[in-house]
Amino acid sequence: MKVLRDKIRCYIEKISYVEDPIEAAKDMISSIQRCVGIRNVFGDKKRSATVFSAIVTLLFASTFIYVGTISQLIYLVQVFPDKIESFKAINCISATSVPLSKFFFMLTASSRLKTVFEMSHHGLSLIPEGTASKKIMLATLQQARYFSWLVVANLAVTHVTYLLMPFLFTVLGNDRYLPTTPGETYGLSPKYETPFFEITFVLTCVATAFSAINQTGYIVLFVTLICHELGHFYAITEALHEIHTILTKEERSRNNSEENEQKSVDKLLIFCVKHHQFLMNFHGKIREMYKVIFGAHFLSMTVVLVTTLQTMNVWDYRNTILTGMSGIMPLFLYCFGGEKLISAGLQMSSAAYSCGWEMMEAKQAKVVLLMLCLVQRPLYLTAADIFIMNRETFGDVAQVVYKIYAVFN
Repeated sequence: MKVLRDKIRCYIEKISYVEDPIEAAKDMISSIQRCVGIRNVFGDKKRSATVFSAIVTLLFASTFIYVGTISQLIYLVQVFPDKIESFKAINCISATSVPLSKFFFMLTASSRLKTVFEMSHHGLSLIPEGTASKKIMLATLQQARYFSWLVVANLAVTHVTYLLMPFLFTVLGNDRYLPTTPGETYGLSPKYETPFFEITFVLTCVATAFSAINQTGYIVLFVTLICHELGHFYAITEALHEIHTILTKEERSRNNSEENEQKSVDKLLIFCVKHHQFLMNFHGKIREMYKVIFGAHFLSMTVVLVTTLQTMNVWDYRNTILTGMSGIMPLFLYCFGGEKLISAGLQMSSAAYSCGWEMMEAKQAKVVLLMLCLVQRPLYLTAADIFIMNRETFGDVAQVVYKIYAVFN
């Protein structure tokens, strides 16, 4: 059994290995977004929009807005002030706002993403070849690739199941079933009669595909950028560990003089300082790019979770699972990614303090002291510069959601 697992792992590593993980990630994200007509995700002039891509974008986006936003807004006006039906409509509107905002983000962020990925290439080139720091950086980027495929599989299974179940129930049963929405699609009533049933089902499939594709591309991008930051943190931490090893090694090679060791320490310290400078700049670009959409998602996903709880006992369980996932998964990823960044910063701080600065020359120790001062303020992601994305925030949101739920019940 162990031999089989090792063979499977080796096979997966072989087929997933890429020479340039940054370009591979860009190709993966671009391939996903091209499915909804976004050709130029990273500001590449060679991939400008075409007539066909514009038609695809218009088809997907207009269908999604028509089915998921306009129709449900009209339904909300019709059923208000009925509490349960209003919550259903608000749930659907809030849930659809998340993938729609991700679509517009991917559509409009090309210049910023171009800058960020150019910095990613530059940051990777700053790490010397053959070093432990380079190896751990590449390993982190490879893990990002594995996790990205997991995201693709998860969202594909979730959305296909959402569509497949009513289709199978319709084919195998005596009644007609549609993917759940609180009200009828505007202008297609009654929705369970021909031809409105068939039209509604097709439109819902297109809208669901739009949602799945946009969320997949967006989350893969987020995972990739977070892992880039983590890789740089780990590279600096590994260099600090190397310094500690050099300074505390009891039996020194006869070929290495004290002067050579000091030069090695100097070289590693310079790398740590310069790479930390790069990391702070790189993180600033990412934080600035995401803070607005994080704030919008923070609000939308809170509403999704509250309304999901309110309608859990009266609505179809398929819708409860899908909307719950659409509310919890992005929020969890944001907070989990932010927590990983904070933890990586703390690990780097601990490595700097434990690198053996007390055995260094005065000028070297001052460099470590400078780094320790800088890392006292950890790098973190925020939602609209208000909420820090970490595990405490995730827990606070869960508490607030439950309190709001308790107020209405």
